[in-house]
Amino acid sequence: MTVLALTARRRSVRVRRARRAQPPRSRSLPRHARAVTRAAAWETRSFIAASAAIAVAFVLALIYLAGSTGIASVGYQAQRLRAQRDELGRQNALLELELSRLDSPARIEAEAKRLGLVRVPYIPVVTADPVAVQR
Repeated sequence: MTVLALTARRRSVRVRRARRAQPPRSRSLPRHARAVTRAAAWETRSFIAASAAIAVAFVLALIYLAGSTGIASVGYQAQRLRAQRDELGRQNALLELELSRLDSPARIEAEAKRLGLVRVPYIPVVTADPVAVQR
């Protein structure tokens, strides 16, 4: 055997011994590493659950506030419309009172006299039949 072959053989023996000296690698982690991993996973899951609960509570609070604000604004609008209806009813009553005062025959006659108008004793009425025959 040559020197190179002996050197290569020694290296391969050393590599095999070094491989044997290391404990075999298993796919599973040691107990303490699994415990740490489980704790980290539990912390992550609990953080996600707490965050989701807070987000749900926030959304529910926003929905409640939107609903109560909507109800309050509708109440204010109804109150404003009732006040407007009452005001318009009051104005209507005043206008009806003024209309009845202005429509009274005594007031019309007094206003006509003030303007210098006189009552005509006879009102001539022209029928439409003679006018139609003349055409």
